[in-house]
Amino acid sequence: MKLATYVGHAGERVGAVEGDHIYDLQGAMEASRLGDPASVADMLTLLGSGEAAMEGVQATLDWARNKNGPELKIPLHEVTLKAPLPCPGKLMCLAGNYASHIEEGGGSYIGKEKMIPRFFIKPSSSVTATKQPIRIPPSTGFADWELELAVVVGKRGRDLTPDQAEAHIMGYTIFNDISARELTFRNELEEQEGDWFFDWLVGKWLDTFGPMGPWITTRDEVPRADQLRMRLWHNETLQQDANSGQMIFSPAEALSFVSQFVTLEPGDLLSTGTLAGVGHAKKVRLEPGDRIKGEIEGLGVLENTVEAL
Repeated sequence: MKLATYVGHAGERVGAVEGDHIYDLQGAMEASRLGDPASVADMLTLLGSGEAAMEGVQATLDWARNKNGPELKIPLHEVTLKAPLPCPGKLMCLAGNYASHIEEGGGSYIGKEKMIPRFFIKPSSSVTATKQPIRIPPSTGFADWELELAVVVGKRGRDLTPDQAEAHIMGYTIFNDISARELTFRNELEEQEGDWFFDWLVGKWLDTFGPMGPWITTRDEVPRADQLRMRLWHNETLQQDANSGQMIFSPAEALSFVSQFVTLEPGDLLSTGTLAGVGHAKKVRLEPGDRIKGEIEGLGVLENTVEAL
């Protein structure tokens, strides 16, 4: 299934996308009585309601397909897609998870056996949706793109092995870890110890710097998450083009590592790092009026424009 959060005539809903239509799951549950409408109040509620709720969604969707009523099957162009997880429980990201990206930034890939996953957290206020603008504030001197494959957690867990962590992945979505490579707010201050690290984190935290979407594709529809082509275009120019199999740490390995420190919960999201081809390496920054489009094979397309704040 492809599960989305959208706004239509009935307000904000959770829906299932098929082709160029979306099914209203709450409306279909109310009509079919095959699931609890309260379980699809929002995406976090659905993920937290467990496997029984997902089975109810599948049964409801099968019923709705056969009914084919216009009140339940809505053309996608008539709704506005929001980020599938408008407010993730925890929004975690990996840094330096592709050797090619490490090297284009001037570093050296020393081998997986000598590394650990490096992760950080972005605030939920950074999340925005496909077709929504990325807003660059005056504090940002150089904004950049980072196309990433993100995994959505479906089960609670702690201290997981990679095999166990794999079973905790509910689905996948596209994430663009927009980054402020240069910040202007401290230009007049003398550099202090640790500034580089703090400024790096601040560059990840800005509002709208976390485009996500267009929906969550459930794990059963992605049999080989390590073989997905990933591409990003900036103003129609292809800038990033690689394969998810080039990750250093797989999604399951990364989740396993993270679970040593935090309890994974339904509705958490882990974005797994970007490939080579970011703008900073090419001296190309995001500017107001730009358009960026990220595509991951089988997961859809994430498109955003750029505005000045």
